[in-house]
Amino acid sequence: MSKLVDENSVDIKNDNASFSTLLSSKLSAESTDAEINKRKNSRFYYSVGEHKLLLEQDIKAENLPQQTINNLPHSPSWCSGMVNVRGIIIPVVNMHEILNTANKIPKNKTKLLWLQYQEMAPIIFQIDRLPSIIDYNEYKIDSTKNSSYNWVTHVISKDTEKIYVVNHKQLLTQIKNSQ
Repeated sequence: MSKLVDENSVDIKNDNASFSTLLSSKLSAESTDAEINKRKNSRFYYSVGEHKLLLEQDIKAENLPQQTINNLPHSPSWCSGMVNVRGIIIPVVNMHEILNTANKIPKNKTKLLWLQYQEMAPIIFQIDRLPSIIDYNEYKIDSTKNSSYNWVTHVISKDTEKIYVVNHKQLLTQIKNSQ
């Protein structure tokens, strides 16, 4: 199990520590309003090539251990195949195909991110790097959208880092309609 060394660091003593345990932070009655607000504005983004895509706060997401991606004949170009997750067969979306990055990453070199947006069926995104966390308050809305994708609502930036704010409902609807 992991143990809290201080308020800001975690000492990992066992690989069995759950992802949610490591991400949860210690809230106490002594927490200031600023600390609580900072935690509320923490957001995750995932990476595909040079693109960083922000997850909405109300989307369910889970990093999946490497799974066997089963080929699906006659599938759309964005579909890498299907994966069985706890008895549910879920399509795998190759995000490089969606973003037109032209990168050909081997299936075993990518990461799998399970997503479920509100009432929509779950889907798996094939991405390059596992989600990272940011403090949303530290970023500014970029004056230009800088994206030709209609599912990108705007871009936020901090120094030279740019993150695309994604409307995943619109993205998933576009994927569903392209079948």
